[in-house]
Amino acid sequence: DSNTRWSSEFSDGQWIYVDLGSVKTISGVTLNWEGAYASAYQIQVSNDANNWTTVKSETNSDGGIDDHLVSASGRYVRILSVTRATGYGISLWDFEVY
Repeated sequence: DSNTRWSSEFSDGQWIYVDLGSVKTISGVTLNWEGAYASAYQIQVSNDANNWTTVKSETNSDGGIDDHLVSASGRYVRILSVTRATGYGISLWDFEVY
């Protein structure tokens, strides 16, 4: 729902994950950042929400919309902020998993 957004606390290392309900094949992730974005982050997958595997590392995001092709499987997909671009937290309008 692009009329709402998620935002984190004002520190690095914040994360959000989605539960796909069961293990799925994942081919892409699209992030629609609000003005407070992560300049560096990881896309991770897990089958149990405890043990995470990084499938994509972004080290130079400029915000806006980030489209990533990935080849993975998992029940959970997480965005882990490594470095914030602003003094605020990170904030997403949309977090799409394909």
